[in-house]
Amino acid sequence: MYGLYYCMTRTLLFGLLAVLVSFLAGCSTIDSRIQSNPQAYASLSPADQALVRSGHIREGLPKSAVFIAWGAPDRTRSGVRNGRPYEAWIYTTTRSEFSYYPGPYYPDSFYWGGVGFHHRFWGSRHFFYAGPYFYDSFPGETITYEVPYKKVFFENGRTTGWEFIR
Repeated sequence: MYGLYYCMTRTLLFGLLAVLVSFLAGCSTIDSRIQSNPQAYASLSPADQALVRSGHIREGLPKSAVFIAWGAPDRTRSGVRNGRPYEAWIYTTTRSEFSYYPGPYYPDSFYWGGVGFHHRFWGSRHFFYAGPYFYDSFPGETITYEVPYKKVFFENGRTTGWEFIR
């Protein structure tokens, strides 16, 4: 009975967290970003203003225009490609899956805040492990995780390309 209550409570908390994150992410709109960055928007050509207002980007746009069109990235990364430094903005979304089969599930495992602890007694040996369990779940649990869905690349502060990940 306790295990079922724990699974339901944990699933409900993750669901509420996903709804809250979605709500907070939805608070920033193109219009609100234009109002918070009027100089950046005014510096764009009328064609680029229309493009950005529709939520689209093109090669050559500055970072500020991409911010207005797509919002703040969830992650950034940088590196060198073809001998030139670049920066990538990564936008993520959450994905949920229903767990039919658990990872290494042990009846004496304890899960707390995404960190798993378990102690196993096997014959005359005791095993203890504490650490993150990325795919451990109870059967019937919904697992929610973050995945990238689009990226934009910059060189010298200008857009050089983007990709949508399906």
